[in-house]
Amino acid sequence: MIYDHKDKETLKKYAVRAFPTFVVTDAEGTELMRQVGAPFGTAEEAREWFPKVATALTSVDGLEAKHKEDAEDLDIAIELADTYTTLGKGEKAVELYKAIAPKVPKDDERYTDVQLAYADALMGTISRDNQAEVGKQVGAIYDEVLPPLIKEGDDRAIDPGILNARIKMIVGQDKEGARELAVSMLKPFAEHERILEIRYHAAGFADDETAKTELAAIVEEGDAENDWVKRAKQQIDRLNKSEADPKE
Repeated sequence: MIYDHKDKETLKKYAVRAFPTFVVTDAEGTELMRQVGAPFGTAEEAREWFPKVATALTSVDGLEAKHKEDAEDLDIAIELADTYTTLGKGEKAVELYKAIAPKVPKDDERYTDVQLAYADALMGTISRDNQAEVGKQVGAIYDEVLPPLIKEGDDRAIDPGILNARIKMIVGQDKEGARELAVSMLKPFAEHERILEIRYHAAGFADDETAKTELAAIVEEGDAENDWVKRAKQQIDRLNKSEADPKE
């Protein structure tokens, strides 16, 4: 772990401009891949991420050769695109998914996963300059594939569902649509371990009075040590403070 005030030469060598940045090198220090931003949030996720990167690094050359040999083999193309995403090669992943996505029929069991992976790859290329354009592309994919997943209470819908609500709010300035999407997730995931998180985000797209009521319910019903309960308390405090002093 390197901090900017302790080893500026190494940071310069690898052109690190944001924290955290994960750089994987070979034994000689040659960069093999990088990931800007945290690719995991827990130790368990880290234990999954590092072996996945190692597998991607050892398999990418072979997959590229197979894809070059038979570009119509969708299984190879999908695996290669996923490998590019793992290795932080967002533009290559997007280019490949863009070619793959139209070729997978909607009744193909791979269709939904390919569309979600395409959206993930697009998100990996987002920047301040292209935020609106990429947000619209990702939102269009989510609008198509998420409704049946949400209705079925499929875990694959949770993270994209929350993200798509944010896209509607930030990119489309559609608070009503964001709220509607978030609320649609409440019943199908009512018994899910992440329901407090979903309820917290749904409250975030409501008007202030409704938000305070829904956040208070999270605080009342949830474990005091739960992160989303703590966030709900903090948000209630912010809303109350803002109401008391609109300048805040």
